[in-house]
Amino acid sequence: MSTESLRVVAAGWGTTVQDQGRPGLAHLGVPPAGAVDRAAHDRSNRLVGNPPGAATIETRGGLVIEALRPVVAATSADGQRHTLQSGDTVRIDPADGQMWAYLALRGGVEIEPVLGSRSTDTLSGLGPAPIADGAVVRVGDDPGTDLVAEQAPVRPPEPTVRLWAGPRTAWFRGGRDALVSRRWLVSSDVSRVGVRLSAGDFERDPSAPEEMASEGLVVGAVQITPAGEPIVMLADHPTTGGYPVIGVVDPVDLPIVAQAAPGTTIRFTSAGPG
Repeated sequence: MSTESLRVVAAGWGTTVQDQGRPGLAHLGVPPAGAVDRAAHDRSNRLVGNPPGAATIETRGGLVIEALRPVVAATSADGQRHTLQSGDTVRIDPADGQMWAYLALRGGVEIEPVLGSRSTDTLSGLGPAPIADGAVVRVGDDPGTDLVAEQAPVRPPEPTVRLWAGPRTAWFRGGRDALVSRRWLVSSDVSRVGVRLSAGDFERDPSAPEEMASEGLVVGAVQITPAGEPIVMLADHPTTGGYPVIGVVDPVDLPIVAQAAPGTTIRFTSAGPG
């Protein structure tokens, strides 16, 4: 039986409940949703002894919570486990240089699932509403598991992201090299839907059509806009899109893109042939 465990003093920015999302429903027009940084979500759950499917709270910062009873919690920002006593107040912000933080609670956030997931989908509106000031968070039953120690990995100051060839790589002169050959600046246009990078110099192959029909998209797809701006699709991406996809970010490296703050740079490297 779930228990009222936390009160949201301040919801902060972009604060939602997330789990592993709704994969496999794109044919119905349903985005996958789920945590944009699955690795941080899973690691926070492990710290409190939850299974990876347990729901966490994802935030862009400014989240302040008050414990209504003793609860075991962990945040991705410090990678540590904490035991909160009734009345304790904690603020959750992303780690320096990152965009998203996760708060895991032993037992998982308990909320009514929609299509098998407790995730908020900011694009389609599926799932619970974003967390608001004054909300009370219910937590599920104690999983009865052991608590383990885990050290969070250290990411390099300028991350390198592996890029697989996309279905429209041949539409651009140089193919993936047009992305791999330079550094990319993360713009201020970032959300759970995607991350827009600074405009590049993309020359379309003369044989490529000027327009294309809308095609299916996957998480990590890199679309190139007519202005030459790469957009990396994240968890709440639309299921179809009308811009050519030059490549797809390796799923293992996708959290690097999701966590890259505006003004930072990333580099791509080719993964496999193509």
